[in-house]
Amino acid sequence: MPNILLVRMSSMGDLIHTLPVVTDIKTHFPDAQIDWVAEEAYTELPRLHPGVAHVLPIAIRRWRKRLWSPAIHAEIRAFLERLDQDRYDAIIDPQGLLKSAWVCKRARGPSCAFDKTNIRDRFALPFYDRTFAIPKTDHVITKNRKLAGLALGYTPDEAIRYGIRNVDHPLAWLPAGPYACLLVNTARAAKEWHEPNWIRLGQALAATGLQSILTWGSHAERERAERIASQLPGAIVAPKLTLMDATAMLSRAEVTIGVDTGFTHISNAVETPTIAIFCDSDPNHAGVIGDQYVANLGGVQQQPSFDEVLQHVLAALDSRKVTE
Repeated sequence: MPNILLVRMSSMGDLIHTLPVVTDIKTHFPDAQIDWVAEEAYTELPRLHPGVAHVLPIAIRRWRKRLWSPAIHAEIRAFLERLDQDRYDAIIDPQGLLKSAWVCKRARGPSCAFDKTNIRDRFALPFYDRTFAIPKTDHVITKNRKLAGLALGYTPDEAIRYGIRNVDHPLAWLPAGPYACLLVNTARAAKEWHEPNWIRLGQALAATGLQSILTWGSHAERERAERIASQLPGAIVAPKLTLMDATAMLSRAEVTIGVDTGFTHISNAVETPTIAIFCDSDPNHAGVIGDQYVANLGGVQQQPSFDEVLQHVLAALDSRKVTE
């Protein structure tokens, strides 16, 4: 029974792009035990996959702010002691940073990562036991899957399976009827789709009988969501969501339309029809991929038009009617 450690600590979208690796490993080694090191804020995500045995929380983002604190020193010692409990047949690091390489070096077992073609921090290269060459132009999910396959000696199947489905998690505030999720906020202003476009889209969705649910993560994002929602019939601005809340909400939506943000990738992973809007990033690198209806629109400094987005949203809704 192979004992595998995945080291993919952050961020949200990157963890989601690693979930198919777990499915691949369990397909080829059904009895494998797979552990996963993840930042404390994201530990809910790997736990959603039934193939993950243990999630080892790490808190580098928090630790580095108070490295002189005795309490932080105690937390680091506790993490290293937990890491030392198991011997791994392979330690796979798709993150490729010095901080993830440090974890690989402290864990017990041979470590595997990308070679200089894809590694994010070349200073991390000497810390790995094995590195692998993968085409730089591959989608990030393909890269992750190929890395694990090369490390463990198998060829990934063509199908991408994230391993999570509808999440049985109650949300009392969800509407009783059908709804669409509008993920209007993202970390950088350059990646935002213009507010008038969201308002027109929400109004078009209302005309089809769908309520719109808008999400937020900060005070400024909540204000933006509320401005847009105020122009939409029956729209709901969601409360502050945990990752489990968001996964449950997205899994029950008729369609999700979102900018390049973690929740958009969660929607794709739970196989909800997903329209991803890219305004300042490359969809060829990390666009949504799935067997359900998906579309990646826009690109670097290239906002998709309202008409283009609406066309795909209506097509996604039609695809749901066919499957139902």
